[in-house]
Amino acid sequence: MEDLELEVKELLEQVNYALSDRFKETWRHRFSTNFIKIFQERLFKSLKTSKPVKLSTLYSVYSKKHKYSKTEIDEFFECIDISLYYPLIYRD
Repeated sequence: MEDLELEVKELLEQVNYALSDRFKETWRHRFSTNFIKIFQERLFKSLKTSKPVKLSTLYSVYSKKHKYSKTEIDEFFECIDISLYYPLIYRD
C-alpha cells in the first residue's frame, strides 16, 4: 500500500509541476509558449474529466491541428519524459 501511495504522490507532484508557470518558463524557449500551453491544457482536461489521454491523441493535436512536426513532438516528449505522466497519458 505504501508503494501505491508513493506512486500517487509522485504523479501528483509531476502533474502539479507540469501545470505550473515554472514548467512553462523552463520549456517555452525551446518549444514555444503555445506548444507548452497545448500540453498543459490537455493534461488539465484529463484531470478535470477523469479520462486519460492517449499519446496518439496528443500527436494528432500537435501535428494535425497545430502543424508541429513529429520530430519536435518526439523531442518534447523525450525531454519531459512523458512516461512520468502515466496513467494520465498512456501509449496506445
